[in-house]
Amino acid sequence: MLAFAVSTLAVPFAAGPSRAEPPSPLMAVVSQKAAEVALVDIDARAVRAVIGVAAVPAGLAASPDGATLYVTHPDLSLVSRIDLAARRVTATFKAGLEPFGIAVTPDGRALLVSDWSGDALIRLDAATGAETGRVAIGKAPAGLVLDAAGALAYVADRESNQVSVVRVADMSRVATVPVGRAPFALALSPSSDRLYVANVQSGDLSILDTGAAPREIARVKIGLMPYGVAVTPDGSRVLVSNQQSGRLAVLDAGTRAIAPEQPRLGSFPEGIAVASPTRAAAVDWAEDEVVVIDIGTSALLGRIKVGTSPRNLIALPMGAISPR
Repeated sequence: MLAFAVSTLAVPFAAGPSRAEPPSPLMAVVSQKAAEVALVDIDARAVRAVIGVAAVPAGLAASPDGATLYVTHPDLSLVSRIDLAARRVTATFKAGLEPFGIAVTPDGRALLVSDWSGDALIRLDAATGAETGRVAIGKAPAGLVLDAAGALAYVADRESNQVSVVRVADMSRVATVPVGRAPFALALSPSSDRLYVANVQSGDLSILDTGAAPREIARVKIGLMPYGVAVTPDGSRVLVSNQQSGRLAVLDAGTRAIAPEQPRLGSFPEGIAVASPTRAAAVDWAEDEVVVIDIGTSALLGRIKVGTSPRNLIALPMGAISPR
């Protein structure tokens, strides 16, 4: 699916977190070629567990209580359910043609899955995997996010150069918003009033106002092939992993200025996620590593080896499971 070049990295790392900094939660990391999910302690720079899953995992999402993880398998038309305490897959179920992005509703009862080949957003019962609704959206829907209330889903329709807005209650598309070329990853501000969209082919970040009439209010050049985007807990900064340049871009959400420091994350970074007010992490597909980032300084704090071809990662709710 993807082509890349591997380069040698020589990056000096800062010291580990100080006692004054809050601890980071475990992060779940999906490795596509290894067909596994790793539970990673980014503070200790250690892998705490590895869970084997079906082939070619791609997207992942956790239940609100952090007890359950859901993983999509586009090539198999499957979603896996993982019991994180038991460290094992407890169920797999069919989900459309090519399930890719995934999110869990705030009550934990439903899953939303973007069907890349089916050009649809699908709602599933989280307990049984049964389909409970679907709506046609744009072509090749990729990343998706739910607002804080779980009322609206935003989906990046990659081949339609737009974001679809879907009302979850009745699975109806209520708006479409044109963005840059090939939108892929999405992130909402903590208040859900701003949506940040990484446009892979146009190399920019669309900023959407998610009010009653959703619209793009700005588009900022952000780097070469932005593939991952995350927002800090206070909403002040937006972190973007640029795949082609291998660099991290940090946008000031207020001024929309990009920080001059753009450290090299690796040869082929993809997903990025915020773990705490001071820590974030990204995955480097080519080097099979999780890269730990200091949010305040953009410094790279260390690297953690994981399974072959890590694609995405999320932070689990703090204290949800024991690190073991």
